[in-house]
Amino acid sequence: MAIEIKPEIIKEIAGWLDTGMLCFYHKTTGELESYPENLEYSGMEDMWTEVTEKIDANPDDYIAFEPMPSSEAFRVMEDFAGTIEDSFTYTRFRDALSHKGSFRNFNNLLHEYPELRQQWFEYKNESYITYVKTLIALENDFESDM
Repeated sequence: MAIEIKPEIIKEIAGWLDTGMLCFYHKTTGELESYPENLEYSGMEDMWTEVTEKIDANPDDYIAFEPMPSSEAFRVMEDFAGTIEDSFTYTRFRDALSHKGSFRNFNNLLHEYPELRQQWFEYKNESYITYVKTLIALENDFESDM
């Protein structure tokens, strides 16, 4: 049976993933749980014990969502840069992405262009929503193959 997740929950999952959290959607109840991606190295494991134990006790009850891989996040930045109409600005963003430290370069450059910065946040948010929808579709395909 296909899992249907409400748009507002998809948006919430996308937001959590964008902040570096792992998200878990309970297939039956629709309850959403999350905790930091690199929890085991944070020294804050105790703060999240209740959540992690709950998920670990019944992992098959949840759809797990992980943040976008860095290669895909980089592609999203490239795609966004491709939407920039001013050729000088586009070239600056393209160059920022072609050098070492591309994520930092890109974000630093956004501070010089407040109007693009807002557009970037909207673009990235929509990209994360699409990413989450893709993961849900893959989960549904996996479930139907079982």
